[in-house]
Amino acid sequence: MKNKNEMSLVKVTINNNYKDSILNHLSKKNIIYIKPKEKPKVKEKSEENPLLEKIIILRQNIETLFRNLKINRYDFINLEFDESERIPFEVKDLHELINLTHEEINFYTNRFNELERYIAKAKIELENLNIIKSSYEFLDNFNLMRESPTYFKQLKFKVYTTFSKNITNLKTLFEFSEFPNLYQTYQISDDRIVFYIIYPKERENELIERINIIYAEEVPILRRYLTSEGINFNRINREIDLIENNLSKYQKELERIRDENLLKFAAIDEVVQNLEKYNWAERQFEQISSERLKIKFFVLKNRKKEVIDEILKNFKEKTIVDSINISKKYPVLETDKFENIVEEKKAKGKKEIKKEKSEIEKKENDLRAQTPTIMRNVFFVRPFETITKMYGTPSYYEIDPTPFIALTFPILFGLMFGDIGHGICLIIAGLIGTIKFREKKGSDLYNLCWIIFYCGWGSILGGALYGEFFGMHDVEIFGYILLHLEPITIPILNITLYNPLDNIMTTFKFAVLIGVFHINLGWFIQALNYWKQDRKYLAFSDSFIKISLLTGGTILIFVFGFKIDIWFEYPYPILLPLVPGLLLISLKPLGKVFRVSFLKEESYGGLIGEGSIETFETLLSVISNAASYI
Repeated sequence: MKNKNEMSLVKVTINNNYKDSILNHLSKKNIIYIKPKEKPKVKEKSEENPLLEKIIILRQNIETLFRNLKINRYDFINLEFDESERIPFEVKDLHELINLTHEEINFYTNRFNELERYIAKAKIELENLNIIKSSYEFLDNFNLMRESPTYFKQLKFKVYTTFSKNITNLKTLFEFSEFPNLYQTYQISDDRIVFYIIYPKERENELIERINIIYAEEVPILRRYLTSEGINFNRINREIDLIENNLSKYQKELERIRDENLLKFAAIDEVVQNLEKYNWAERQFEQISSERLKIKFFVLKNRKKEVIDEILKNFKEKTIVDSINISKKYPVLETDKFENIVEEKKAKGKKEIKKEKSEIEKKENDLRAQTPTIMRNVFFVRPFETITKMYGTPSYYEIDPTPFIALTFPILFGLMFGDIGHGICLIIAGLIGTIKFREKKGSDLYNLCWIIFYCGWGSILGGALYGEFFGMHDVEIFGYILLHLEPITIPILNITLYNPLDNIMTTFKFAVLIGVFHINLGWFIQALNYWKQDRKYLAFSDSFIKISLLTGGTILIFVFGFKIDIWFEYPYPILLPLVPGLLLISLKPLGKVFRVSFLKEESYGGLIGEGSIETFETLLSVISNAASYI
């Protein structure tokens, strides 16, 4: 159990020819975490990588296609398919796979672009026809017929449309004294007007100049829409219906392409993701000679032998495998010296081991900082890993705070949302969610349903403390009081939270105590991390002293109140927070005096300054954080 989550680093040296084979073998293992190749200290000239460039273009193309088709990756979550529906295909190499994927993406991209052109053209035609129809409805008031445009010999008749905001300019531009004409306007929409104008033919150029000022567009008088009896609105409506039908077909075709091929798009996206991962993994190989490559990966310590045996069995003499176990307690370096320490630590004296570890800690390439963390918790704690990851996955050598979150999160929620009736509703909702999303076991959505379920129990606990059921103190059904709720007395504190608004000071004190406990719990976890990293002195001088400072300050306020004169009388309660505050400033410099390993390189002035600032920040944060719980 102790080493269940500990990792090992495995180094595999192979011939160049077997690079793809070893990657293919490792990709089938879900317990392998490839270690990123160390960047050279001197920046090297970047080598051309045609494969990477093709994958980048592939990613850009698929993102463009998804954006055009309004596809979100959340659309892939609920996709279901039968294994028999899988269509296998074989490719010779990655280049052929990329080309095939590129062809698939291009096919749908070209089809989308084609439909978009049709849609854009149809929209323009529809807009023009609607303007013509609206304009002709205006002209119909003047009995416009096929022969009408030929009635004038010295004059000219034209129809224009422009924005409504130009109507003031229209009056100025077509002032009769400046430009002889006859015009009339008509509102055809909220933002557009139509107007006809009759003017002398010899003033054509002058008209064009004035029309350009207001950006008016001419509405053509088309003879096909005119008859000897008037305007043929039936023909116009038929053409509008035809264009609208075509536009609807194009849009439905786009929706069909999106909906019917969603599974294929998900598969293409997965292929591109795998290509990106494969290319990244391929670039993690280190060239150690003209014919040999090296790759490193992390694997669970208890699965290391299995993985190494399989590699040696499949590749035999082609491969050299080395490994090193990564302790969570001791700094680990990729050196023979440390490997000897790990293998022989039981045979050495404790003093000698500490001395060697002290030297190792001075170095910066501790493998623990690069080692991935695997969180493994019991089933009722596991859902809260989602909340832990929201704040960041704990480092390899740190304690997983998920069990503490699983305990405190529902309780704090219940204190804020304390109601037995609401808690029952949350429990039911959580259970329904876990049943509905059981196929997505382990997903954040599934975990959230379990969190809601546990928070329901927290609400019932809070409701019992407040004595509330759907905001009332009586459990009433159809007018009958089944139960009168009495609040539970909190042990040790001997207080009740019945009607919090009528008992405000007691509620405030309780909230502060909850805050003090919660903040101290965080520092306690920090102390455990220091202890686990063999920094016991820091666990005492930092975390334990902060706990003492907060606890002492709380006792001072709760027991002696804000009567400052009493703080300085016997038994001098001011010492409760004062002593831990002074120790927080002085213990780190004292650690340097006593030659604590990780403080050797620090200066006394730096440690005193750091301790003073940290003490001041701790006091400020304690006041604000504890008050925030109220």
